[in-house]
Amino acid sequence: MATLKTIRKRITSVKNTQKITKAMKMVAAAKLRRAQSALVQARPHRELLTGSLRRLLTQARAWEHPWLIRPEPAHRAEILILSSDRGLCGGFNGNLFRRVENWTRHEGKAFSECRLSTMGRKGRDYYRAKNIAVHETLSSFEEDFSFRHAQEWAQQYIERFQAGEFQVLYLAFNHFHSAISQEPILQQILPLDLQPEEQEGPPLYWEGRPQEMLDRVLPRYVATLLYIAVLESRASELGARMSAMENATNNAKEMIGSLTLQYNRARQAAITTELMDIVNGAEALK
Repeated sequence: MATLKTIRKRITSVKNTQKITKAMKMVAAAKLRRAQSALVQARPHRELLTGSLRRLLTQARAWEHPWLIRPEPAHRAEILILSSDRGLCGGFNGNLFRRVENWTRHEGKAFSECRLSTMGRKGRDYYRAKNIAVHETLSSFEEDFSFRHAQEWAQQYIERFQAGEFQVLYLAFNHFHSAISQEPILQQILPLDLQPEEQEGPPLYWEGRPQEMLDRVLPRYVATLLYIAVLESRASELGARMSAMENATNNAKEMIGSLTLQYNRARQAAITTELMDIVNGAEALK
C-alpha cells in the first residue's frame, strides 16, 4: 500500500499538471477565437469566387481548359498533408494520417505513383518513423500565414503541375466544424474540381477579354483553396487542443479526488493503528 508521503507527492504532481493543462486550454481557446474569425470571414469569399469562376468559364466556353481536365487514366498523384508542429491535440494528426492511409489503400490504387508531401513536424516524424518516403517536407507557417504566402505556394504547385511532375494534386487537412468536431478530408486541388451550374445566373460583365480574366482568376482561385485549407487546419488544431486539454483537466480533477480519498483513508488507518498501539500499551501496563 502506498505511504502517506507518496500519495501527497502524487496529489501535488497531479495538481501541477492540472494547472498546466488548464493554462493550455485557455491559450488554445483565445487563439481559436481569432482563427475561427479569420476562417468565417474567408469562407464567403471562396463561395463567391467559385460562383464567379463558373460563370466566367461558361461565358468564355472554357470548360476544356487544361486546369479543369483530369487525364484518364492519371498515373501520377501527389498528396500534401497539413499536420501540426505540436502535439497534445487529441486525434487531430492521427485521424488525418489514417484517412490518408485508407485513401492510398483504396482510391490511390488507381495511380501508378502516389507520393506524399507534408507540412508540419508531426507529419514528417510520423512517416519517418514508419519508413515511408516523403517527397517534400514544407515548413509550417504557424500564425503568420497570409494570402500572399498562399499565392506564392500556389504558383509553385501550378508550375510543377504544368511541368508534368504530377497529374493530380490532393490536399489532406482537417475540416473545421466546431471546437469539438473536425473532419479529415482529401480535396482535389489540381485539376480544379468544378462543374457547370445547373441554372445559370445573370450574366457577369468583365473588364477585359474572358481568356485574360481566366489567366488571372484561376491562379487566385487555387491560392484561395490553399489559403482556406490552412485556415481550416489551424482552427481544427486549436479546437482539438482545447478539447484535449479540457478533458485532461477534468481527468486530473477526478484523479485528485480519488487520491485525496485514498490519502484520507490511509491517514485514518494510520491514526487507528497508533490509537490501538497506545491502548494496547496502556492495557499491558495494568
